[in-house]
Order: sequence, then C-alpha cells, then structure tokens
Amino acid sequence: MSEQENIKIAQAFFTDYNDNALGRNDSTLADNYMTEGPGAPGPMNKEQSQAYNQNFKTAFPDSRFELLLTIAHGDYVVTHWKASGTHTGPLMTPSGGTLPPTGKAATVMGSTTTEVKNGKATRGWTFWDMASLLLQLGLLPPM
Repeated sequence: MSEQENIKIAQAFFTDYNDNALGRNDSTLADNYMTEGPGAPGPMNKEQSQAYNQNFKTAFPDSRFELLLTIAHGDYVVTHWKASGTHTGPLMTPSGGTLPPTGKAATVMGSTTTEVKNGKATRGWTFWDMASLLLQLGLLPPM
C-alpha cells in the first residue's frame, strides 16, 4: 500500500468519530487489531477499542477531532490532533466507576500512531493528557 492509502486508513477513525459513526469503517481494521490508550487497563482488541471510544463519545457527544499534522513513513502513520467537547454525559472510569457530567468544555491535544499492513490497521498507540482533561472538568485540584 502507498503511504497515501495508509493515511486514509489511519484517518478513517477520526472521520467516523466526527460523523457520529463509530465502527463505520471497521473493515479498515485487521481482525487481530490491537491498540493502547490512556486509561485502558492494557492493550485493547477491536471490540474493546470500540467501547473505549464510545465511552468518550457518550460523555462528550459534541466532541470532535481536528487533525493538525499527519506524517506517514512506510507502514506507520502518525496523526497529531486536538479533541474538543462538552462533558454532558457520564464518563466511565478505568476502575468501572462513573464520573457524572460536569457541563464543562474541554480540549486536549494528542497523537495516534497507526501501523498499517496489507491495507488494514494492525496496531494503534494513542497518547493524550488525561490529567489536563480532568483538570479542565474540575475533577483534579489546580496544579
């Protein structure tokens, strides 16, 4: 696959999220897809990843990703992004608890690295500042 095709596969998630259509492009994920992200207990398979992302869409229904920079190199695509939304729904915590809606807006920066092989995303690594999100929601004391 070309790097441009790999970029389309890596960006499919962001398009689906912004269109409120999580899972629309599941065909871009390999059957053995694994991803890691803040707040997850460990690597997540395709279904666990879907639940992780849906948790944030439920908690922040108006949330959107803005893609700031995308770099492709071989099988890897790095996407630097900004996500913004208003916390109007319950947010499940990694321990199984729930944070009630705060009504506060928040913006976080992050990046996702996607490995693409044979036209499918096989691995994903997402990094973003969870402490900043909790601080903006008033759930952490000011630092």
